[in-house]
Amino acid sequence: MQHTDEVKRIDYEPVPTPDLKKASPGAPLSWIKAGAEDFKAAPMMSIAYGFIFALIGVAITVASINQPQFALTFWTGFLLVGPFLALGLYRAAQLHEQGEKMEAGRCMKTLIRNKSQVAVFLVLMLIIMIAWIRFSTLMVALWFGQLSPGIEAFTSALGSAEGVAFLAVLFASGGIFALIVFAASALTLPMLIDGKAELIPALITSFRAVFQQPRVMLLWAAIVAGLTFIGMATMFVGLIFIFPLLGYATWHSYRDLVK
Repeated sequence: MQHTDEVKRIDYEPVPTPDLKKASPGAPLSWIKAGAEDFKAAPMMSIAYGFIFALIGVAITVASINQPQFALTFWTGFLLVGPFLALGLYRAAQLHEQGEKMEAGRCMKTLIRNKSQVAVFLVLMLIIMIAWIRFSTLMVALWFGQLSPGIEAFTSALGSAEGVAFLAVLFASGGIFALIVFAASALTLPMLIDGKAELIPALITSFRAVFQQPRVMLLWAAIVAGLTFIGMATMFVGLIFIFPLLGYATWHSYRDLVK
């Protein structure tokens, strides 16, 4: 008697991702303008968010004064923290968009409701951060022959073509990691807050937006980087106002890019 083994086939459907809208070349400027309207609607809450972010920046700067080899790493981490601290701002912008009052308590409830997926995304970003720390530390150690060369060694490196080339490669590598973080976080967290997609589809959508519309998104990245630099150059006082502005504008970028 013959026995026939039946093998059941399981068809896996691809995870659906939201459709993207085509943004105009000057769209990032309209996102900033909309973010300014959100700021004016809740100035005290906005300034409170910005003040906390500025304090973190001050703490990182103080910690890296005597450790210049870790300065770029610290600042990368600082910018990595930004999108997570802006979670409440995304929700506040959503409330304003819906004609409701922008309250810190309601924003925190949203964070609690989405804590699991946000936590997983944070772990993914931390993995990227750890990879950058390992890579940058290894580059510094191989070039200077020690893990803590000190600020004098970095200053003297600017006196030679080889040293300048090394620092250029180091900063360019940091730029690549920053691009990866930007592509991953450009739209992901606002989508999670809005509840329109799970983590993986949100990540895919964020990367698609950056690479399918590079002109718009690179302009947006340049605006974010430029305003952040201005905020840091003003002894972090500017960040008190710039950080919430960028947080609100990020929400509007999501609303303008995702159907």
